Amino acid sequence: MRKSKIYKANIGVAHVKISARKVLPWQLIEYFTRYRQFLALLFGLSIFFIALIVCWHLLKEINLDDLKLAVHNLSPQAILFACLSAIGSYLMLICYEWSAARYAGVKLKPSIIVLGGICASAIGNAIGLSALSGGAVRCRLYFKYGLTTIDVARMSIFVTLSLGFTLPLLAAAAALIHPHNAMVALHLSENGVILIASMLFCFYIGLFIFLYCNRLSEKPNKDTRLFKIARWSIRLPNLRLASSQFIITFFDAVLAGAILYFLLPSHPNFITFIMIYILALVAGVLSHVPGGVGVFEAIMLAAFSSQIGAASLTVALVIYRIIYILIPLIPAGILLLINEGKHYLTSSQVKQTETGIAASIMAAAVFFAGVVMMFSSIIPGFNHRFVDEFIPNKIINIAHLSASLIGVLCLLLAMGLRRRLYSAWGITVILLLIGSLCSVLRGLHWIEAITLLVIAILLINFRHAFYRKSRLSVIPFSFKSFAICFCLIALFVWLILFIYQDVPYSQDLWWQFELDSRVPRALRAALGSFILLSSIMLIWLFRPALPILAKPETEQLNKAYQIVLNSKQPEGGLAMSGDKSLLFNQEQTAFIMYARRGRSMVALFDPIGDIADRADLIWSFRDLCDEHHLRPVFYQVKAANLPFYMDIGLRTVKLGEEALVNLKIFDLTSKGYKDLRYTWNRGQRDGLSLKFYPPGTAPLDELKAVSDAWLKNKHSKEKRFSLGSFSKEYLDNFTIAVIEYQGRIIAFVNLLETDQHYSASIDLMRVIQDIPKLTMEFLMVGLILHYQERGFKYFSLGMVPLAGMQRRRGAPLIQRLGALVFRRGGRFYNFQGLRRFKEKFATHWEPRYMAVPAGLDPLVALIDTTMLISGGISGLKKNKNS
Repeated sequence: MRKSKIYKANIGVAHVKISARKVLPWQLIEYFTRYRQFLALLFGLSIFFIALIVCWHLLKEINLDDLKLAVHNLSPQAILFACLSAIGSYLMLICYEWSAARYAGVKLKPSIIVLGGICASAIGNAIGLSALSGGAVRCRLYFKYGLTTIDVARMSIFVTLSLGFTLPLLAAAAALIHPHNAMVALHLSENGVILIASMLFCFYIGLFIFLYCNRLSEKPNKDTRLFKIARWSIRLPNLRLASSQFIITFFDAVLAGAILYFLLPSHPNFITFIMIYILALVAGVLSHVPGGVGVFEAIMLAAFSSQIGAASLTVALVIYRIIYILIPLIPAGILLLINEGKHYLTSSQVKQTETGIAASIMAAAVFFAGVVMMFSSIIPGFNHRFVDEFIPNKIINIAHLSASLIGVLCLLLAMGLRRRLYSAWGITVILLLIGSLCSVLRGLHWIEAITLLVIAILLINFRHAFYRKSRLSVIPFSFKSFAICFCLIALFVWLILFIYQDVPYSQDLWWQFELDSRVPRALRAALGSFILLSSIMLIWLFRPALPILAKPETEQLNKAYQIVLNSKQPEGGLAMSGDKSLLFNQEQTAFIMYARRGRSMVALFDPIGDIADRADLIWSFRDLCDEHHLRPVFYQVKAANLPFYMDIGLRTVKLGEEALVNLKIFDLTSKGYKDLRYTWNRGQRDGLSLKFYPPGTAPLDELKAVSDAWLKNKHSKEKRFSLGSFSKEYLDNFTIAVIEYQGRIIAFVNLLETDQHYSASIDLMRVIQDIPKLTMEFLMVGLILHYQERGFKYFSLGMVPLAGMQRRRGAPLIQRLGALVFRRGGRFYNFQGLRRFKEKFATHWEPRYMAVPAGLDPLVALIDTTMLISGGISGLKKNKNS
């Protein structure tokens, strides 16, 4: 009877999780994961608008002439020293990458470390959230050199935490060195500055003592060691690596601050300046505003505008952004695109199966182009008098307005490019070409026109990255996307009011041309952009929502079954149970089967069907989830398809391992299978026989009696989602194998197979009580020999939950917990017994994963998936007793 537990392989984890559900605050976690993006967006918007108000208050006394004078007074030597400091800072960022590789215990070529350090740092500095944005770049660059997701995650977290732990300490040290200057800059009392800095030092000393007292002897590699915190062990750099990284971070902070320092006309105390600079950096990161735009500037202006001059400091801040943020993006983007191009040329199949990071880079470039076209309407052309003389005013005004509207559209189309939509690619190329023409017509903006043309050419060159045929109207825009666009329009209006604050406002400015043609053109561009963006948002709000769940109709089921038969994925036959919704691609050559539980939309297995359509279908499923604000979950996916799930921003959690029999090498007559040979021969002598019924011919009345007896004996009910259920409509689609003994059926199983004769597997397995001892082994041997004779390549025995997980120190927490349950969870489910039974037949094991969003989502998604499989909490309780 123990061996009959193969049936429950897919629900073993459920018994473990249900007891935890009674203890942990899953409801609170669910609410947090549901509203965290909205709260983060609200917080970021609040900080952004507060920063704009503060900047306006600090800059309201200066005008455009003051800014022009500040630019004129800026010396070439200051710009040169600032650029050299930026180069030094980026050299330190490459050293970050070197330290991170040592911490993760991986070996990379120096050239790869340099490439990763430049690209990840440049993109992380510009976008913000460097652990995620820089981590995505590292994934693309390092995976081809054998690094895993865990390795890249360790490197990204190390880089982020190095800054997070070192910068406050440096700021405290700077405050204690010059407390009086810090008092003036921070508008605090001198005693308050000393108290805060001293408390921070005491915290670091206490943390160091705590870690020293809780160090463990284990060392994952020569540059790290383990420390015990409560019941957990945490991997941290050793003293040598930590000291090296502290020095690297120190020089990085000094050199990055020196960029801005050299651009100032009068220089305050350098140590105090670095302290304020560090505080502004930290505030920008904590604000969750991309790049800390506005927040960083507001703090620097508040601290030094009275001492240096608001106009000079404003110019210095703008040039600092250009030198440290904008300029490094250009070589980083070029290097990444060259890397993608080389990868593209290495294989003829890349067009269909590989997208890489090119789409993300081009989406960012188009977003940048949109910002440039919006804001350049404020700036005059280099030869605007020539344009005004030879081009009619109406054409110039139309070009200005058109460029701003195209800029807004590019901001939104960047979302479509990020999702690999071919329609977004085509429209964007056309708009960039038109935008380039408008840049020439409205003022001979040659640099802007060439930039737009280069981006358009790059888009054309990377056409293969935009393979999705979905309509542009299905893009699931979020409020976050529109909020970013509206914030840019608000910043646009803020700049207009700031630059032209000396121009008296009147309603005539909307159509007059004599006073300053840039003023009415800029106002009309702002109004047109706002109206266009508002119209698109209203259309998005009131458009019909995509259907979230729909019971598949007979025609859909037949189409899905035909796709399964033509594929190499027999597990797709579970779609015929009818309890899962089906999502087809446009050509209907592949589909995803899915169901919903709570806020989790769970897809079962990888997409079934044509391999070339998998990436598109995975994105379509992501779009459907985003449309309804649900978390996308992919259950039991294969390692070969993990890049597709990482491409849409999901992380992976190992579920277990699937036992596979390679029928080409399985030999029952060999010495290693003598026990199975004995079982096969003994079973036949004892009267066991294996019989196969083609689809629709099995004696379902006899099978139902076996099934009812099995359910009654197990105190269970029919499962769903990842298993079929006993019904005529379902079982008539499959071949049924039965074991007969003394003239009656004592066991049966329905078989999942395809016309490709590549792989076969089992689904429902039901047996009566008190069967002969070797019945289940006899059945497995018979099935293996049957498919071997028919020329199949593999036979799957199903997945063993939690198998193959490691308890090594330093492994991810969820993997160590899974390994512990696998070894100690016998009171819930016989994991090890199931593994030992399948090991008798399996020639090799393949890992299976669950792809989920990061954060707390994996925990909630695992619970929701378990509920789907078991049919609810009652199903879990019954199974625990069986």
